[in-house]
Amino acid sequence: QRENIVRKNQMKTGKPSNASVTPPRVMRISNKSSVENLLILQPSRFSNVNTRYDISKKIVNNFVKIPNSIPQHNSVNNNTMPNWLTSNDVSFPDYPFEDVQDLVHDVPLEELRDSSVLVTGATGFIGSHLTHALGSLGVRPSLFVLDYERQVFPSGSSIYHGNLADLHDCLRIVGRANPEIIFHLAAQPLVDTALNSVVDTMESNVRGAYNLLEACRSAGKRIRAIVWVSTDKVYGLQHEPLREESPLLGYDHPYDASKLCGDLLAQTYANAFSFPLVIVRSGNVYGGGDLHWDRLVPGTIRSTLREEPTVIRSDGSLKRDYIYVSDIVRGYLLALDGLLTGKLPGGSVINFGAERSYTVLETVEEILASLGRQDLDPIIKNIARNEIAEQHVSYERAKELLGWEPLIDLSQGIQKTADWYKHYLKAETDSPVRKAA
Repeated sequence: QRENIVRKNQMKTGKPSNASVTPPRVMRISNKSSVENLLILQPSRFSNVNTRYDISKKIVNNFVKIPNSIPQHNSVNNNTMPNWLTSNDVSFPDYPFEDVQDLVHDVPLEELRDSSVLVTGATGFIGSHLTHALGSLGVRPSLFVLDYERQVFPSGSSIYHGNLADLHDCLRIVGRANPEIIFHLAAQPLVDTALNSVVDTMESNVRGAYNLLEACRSAGKRIRAIVWVSTDKVYGLQHEPLREESPLLGYDHPYDASKLCGDLLAQTYANAFSFPLVIVRSGNVYGGGDLHWDRLVPGTIRSTLREEPTVIRSDGSLKRDYIYVSDIVRGYLLALDGLLTGKLPGGSVINFGAERSYTVLETVEEILASLGRQDLDPIIKNIARNEIAEQHVSYERAKELLGWEPLIDLSQGIQKTADWYKHYLKAETDSPVRKAA
């Protein structure tokens, strides 16, 4: 209505109206009526009011869909909108969330429930699991969102649309969310994509890092803790178990280098400006809900369920740690607790790893065994370039200081993950929309 009034005034007078049109940039999930009337706008990206209005209507009508059947949540009464939105054509099955009380039984979270929390990368694979854990524990986080990859948001969350590569977006969202605690997960996370889109990767993982850090510096002393998610790729190729004090040699691949730059920037701000920040590094994380099919675990499971041989882009000998997603979420929460309680001083680094590392072929064989399809021999293309041959992360410090160790081994985790994808891919196949297409 406000936009219509402005346009009518412009048509009558032929002059721009003095009334400013400032469309909302944040949506708060509270009830069904508010979701049906969402306008998610970015005025700086479009040239005029009419364009902004048309695009916003398209987002509301075609992108944010309310499923006919919404799973109930114990903390949500039937008169309010539950914590479920979908951006898929199919009703996305529930995540295989662990019992949250079991997941975080060793994390003191009373203080967290009363804190303002911001999560970047909240709609991604790991971010969705973390956000659900926070929501189930009574936290209503603010979510810094670029793309809507997921539909699971805690009821009452505020969702801010923006780009980490845009300093204005970072300043605006950190300013509006006014967080005390930040989990930074957002990144361009794909190794192959980094080779083909170097600039985009650097924009996201490097420019995005210093933009967010600068926005946090501008926020002042209100921020009490930042959990900065890095990766074991920053260590590069080393033949010994990777420890927090190991040299950072990850500069032979664009993805590794981009994460290394972000890691170093976080260390710089922690040391130069006394940021209350902990850097967490881990091996490969897997579990239900990862829809990046070019990753080994989800891609192999999907191809196997389709009775197709999986394609391995390396020679199959690359060794990695594989950490089940609930273990890594528990690690993030324990790292936060360690920072808040002083177990981890600002600027600390903490590693989360697995009991042992596995080759790509060993991991594929584990997946095939879990699905009873050992007859599907993988196709080995051996076309991977500049990838680290072997990595294994030591988590001794996490065990000593935080009491963390992985609870789910690869065999258990793969079985749980495969069961989830069976459910998801069946729902996708059975979708009336898919069948019509």
